[in-house]
Amino acid sequence: MNFLRKNVKTFLWCIAVAFVIGIFLWNFSARRLIDCVARVNGTKIPYSTFLDTVNLRIRNWYDQNPEQELTDTQIKEIKLEVLSSLIQEEVVRQEARKYGIYVSQSEVINTISSLPQFHRDGKFDAQLYFYILRNYFRVEPSVYENQIRLAIITQKMRDIILSSVKLTDQEVKDEYERRKIKEPAEEFKKSLLQEKKILFYRQWLLGLFQKAKIISNLDKIEKGS
Repeated sequence: MNFLRKNVKTFLWCIAVAFVIGIFLWNFSARRLIDCVARVNGTKIPYSTFLDTVNLRIRNWYDQNPEQELTDTQIKEIKLEVLSSLIQEEVVRQEARKYGIYVSQSEVINTISSLPQFHRDGKFDAQLYFYILRNYFRVEPSVYENQIRLAIITQKMRDIILSSVKLTDQEVKDEYERRKIKEPAEEFKKSLLQEKKILFYRQWLLGLFQKAKIISNLDKIEKGS
C-alpha cells in the first residue's frame, strides 16, 4: 500500500496514457474498417465507392418516385444490392485480368460517343455529355468512364465464357417436344440457346463466388455508425 501511495501519480499517468492510446487505436481501426466495405481475394472495395453508388441509386429512385418515401427496409435492400453488385464486378474484373482482357481508352471513348443520350442532331455533343453527367447522373467524368470501362470488361469476359455454349439438335428436339411449343422451331432454338447461356453464366459466376475469399464489413460499419 505504501508503494502504491508513493507512486499513485505514476500509476494515474500510465492509466491516462493507456486510455489515450486505446482511443487512438480504436479510432484508427474504425477508420480503416470504414475505408473498406468489403474485400475480394484481398482487394478492397472502398466504402466511399459503396456510398456513392448507394446515393446514386437512391437519387434515381426518388427521380422516378417523387411523391413516395423510401422505407428503411427498401434502403437496406438497395445497400445489399449495391454491395452484391460491387463484389460481383470485382470478382469478374479479377477473372478478366487472368484472361489478359484489356480495355483501351479509345474503346471507352468510342463507346461513350456511340450512346444516343449524349447525341445532339445525330452527333456526339461534349457539352451535352458533361451536362448530363453533372445534372442527371451526378458523377464525375472519370467515375463514369471507369464504369464504362468495367462494363466493357464484363461484356468481353461474358462473350468469352459464353462462346463455348452450344445446342445439339437432339437437345432442341427433346425440349421442343417436352414443352409442346407452338412457335417455329428456329425461333425456339434461339430462345433455348439464350436460356442455356443465361444459366451457364449464372453457374460460372456462382463458381467464382464460391472460390473467392469475400469479407464483408457492411454489418460492422452499420452497427458502428
